[in-house]
Amino acid sequence: MEKIFNPSSILVVGVSEHPNNLARNIVANLVEFGWNGDLYLFGKQAGAYLGYPIYTEMAALPDSIELAVILTPAVSVPALMRSCIDNKIRNMVIESGGFSEFSAAGRDLEEEIKALAEKHKVSFVGPNGISIINRHNGLCLPFMRLLPAEIVPGGLSVISQSGGLALTYIGLGRQENVGVAKVISMGNKSNLDEVDYLKFLAVDKETRVIGLYLESMDKGRAFMDALEGCTKPVILHKSNTSPQSQMIAQSHTAALAVDDGVVDAACRKAGVFRVDSFQQFINYTKAFSLPAMRGDNLMVISRSGGHAVVAADAAAAAGFKLPGLSEDFIAKISSQFRASVIKLTNPIDLGDVFDIDYYITILEMALERDDVDGVVLNHVFQAESELAATMRLAQKVEDLIFRYDKPVTLVLFSSVSAVSQVMEKISIPIFSEPLIALEALSVSFERVKHLAAAAAPGTLLPELAQMDVQPLFNEWLEDASRRDKTLFADQALAVLQEYGLPVAPFALARHTHELLDEGNELGYPLVLKAVVAGLSHKSDVGGVLTGVGDRRALEDVGSLLFERFSGDAGFCGVLVQKEVDTSLEMIVGARRDPSFGDVFLLGLGGVYAEILQDVQILPAPLSCEEIAVSIDRLRGAQILRGARGRAGIDLSQLNRVMAGLQALLRDYPAISEIEINPLVFSAGDVIAIDGRIVVD
Repeated sequence: MEKIFNPSSILVVGVSEHPNNLARNIVANLVEFGWNGDLYLFGKQAGAYLGYPIYTEMAALPDSIELAVILTPAVSVPALMRSCIDNKIRNMVIESGGFSEFSAAGRDLEEEIKALAEKHKVSFVGPNGISIINRHNGLCLPFMRLLPAEIVPGGLSVISQSGGLALTYIGLGRQENVGVAKVISMGNKSNLDEVDYLKFLAVDKETRVIGLYLESMDKGRAFMDALEGCTKPVILHKSNTSPQSQMIAQSHTAALAVDDGVVDAACRKAGVFRVDSFQQFINYTKAFSLPAMRGDNLMVISRSGGHAVVAADAAAAAGFKLPGLSEDFIAKISSQFRASVIKLTNPIDLGDVFDIDYYITILEMALERDDVDGVVLNHVFQAESELAATMRLAQKVEDLIFRYDKPVTLVLFSSVSAVSQVMEKISIPIFSEPLIALEALSVSFERVKHLAAAAAPGTLLPELAQMDVQPLFNEWLEDASRRDKTLFADQALAVLQEYGLPVAPFALARHTHELLDEGNELGYPLVLKAVVAGLSHKSDVGGVLTGVGDRRALEDVGSLLFERFSGDAGFCGVLVQKEVDTSLEMIVGARRDPSFGDVFLLGLGGVYAEILQDVQILPAPLSCEEIAVSIDRLRGAQILRGARGRAGIDLSQLNRVMAGLQALLRDYPAISEIEINPLVFSAGDVIAIDGRIVVD
């Protein structure tokens, strides 16, 4: 990876003297951006471009070239790769399109170059991307002409599955005073992917913030593992979340969608900040370009009273505190106020102070305070008469930010050209309104809290011993009535019971004459459930009878389910179960995600599970702390914690249930999904009422 981003020599393949040749742009970009290394050109016909000869024979080139950049028709790429390999080139950037994103034939070509890379230990970027940029050494390999003035050096590195979006981030960053370290357009990521680039950027000395745009995440678990060693803030813009976008993405970069809820959960666990828009991406980048907001105490300094009120409202909504001003602080700054018409408080209204240079004194006094963790500085200025003073102010703000190691969000209000002139004089970001500035400080504080929580060792769920439930799987496999991959209800409950999960007492009656015996043994009241292969929502089709209070009631209604479902070839019998109080219900579950591995679910259960969809997803491994925090994130958290004098759930018992689900996935790879709905908390106990287990 080091030689891809910091090569001492480059071969550009596909260059010609034709004015429309795109590979020429790669050469021109390298020259324009000041890349300093040995540059070689290769094409079908001899010639020259920008003083560099165009070679037509690989044998004529030196055998020490560190990086080849290929931009030719897809069908020619495998042969050119072989020629580069013969010439001892082991690092490549393939910008050509026409591979798996285009056609079946292109997919075969992509498999061929992947096999070549694996066989000869070649690392390559692409194909089907605009390639890479290292702004700190002049490496600029896109096939369209770019201008150095539009891509200023800085600390943001972008990993993008779309070349167009990579350029969008660069452009927006330039407008917002965000400089660039590395840019990576992965394309089809056939060889190197986001995990490889993430590992590289995590230790790259020029990268301070890592941003990703992804349409697919087929290595989610490896992605999370790579983040464990990364101390830099990571921002993710993940798209391809709807059926419509999936169709576009598959033709664009051969992407496959990942369950969006799992992506959210993985980001939350790993401390990745997920965004939904380009502007939010840039705003988060700006947040992480400043020193961290290490606490929730904020000072607002504003030249306009109205702007101060707007900032105070936004601060309150974000959960920040506005510490008051001491008498000594007020006495020191009030000498510059022309009249005593503004009450000095936090926010500080500087509408009566016209000496802009004095704002610097007030700002420094604020930053000196131990009870101030960050500052919002709103500054309205006249472009014609106050530009020079505002430039001095902005430059001093930049100096004070890093001297005190505290964030100051500088919010400027003036003409577009005046604000642009100020930005040219500084390297810190500028904000266009208080709300955006407060969002930046909020996300900065969120990262501080995440890092603190991650540093504290969590309490992992207990490791449960493996139990032998294979006979139950074998029994299900041998049953001729099964239609799908879902265990019958009695078998699923038996599996859960074997792993120590408390299950409401049950029995399966395969014939009507067994109902009374089973009912008398279990005790009343009872619930009766039809057990039918492939039938998940039994209550929707009259497959559940509740409140069977005594023997006579069982005699009266017991045969109904047999009569209703006996004609169904998948009917196995009636589950007779002791009825319990279901006033406090949860749903818990687990499944194997193809990208992120084992993931777990918890939320409000019963009939509300699908109606409210108030659930949280947690990637493995589970900790007691994560489960507790997930409960608090639910909209129904107050219900589960206990409301209006009613007892809430017992977290220790919930942890025990989740440990059982985790152990089942660990011990039986054939299980693809487990669900308990409802999981009932009643009279201090937890009881599983219904279970569902899917086996591949």
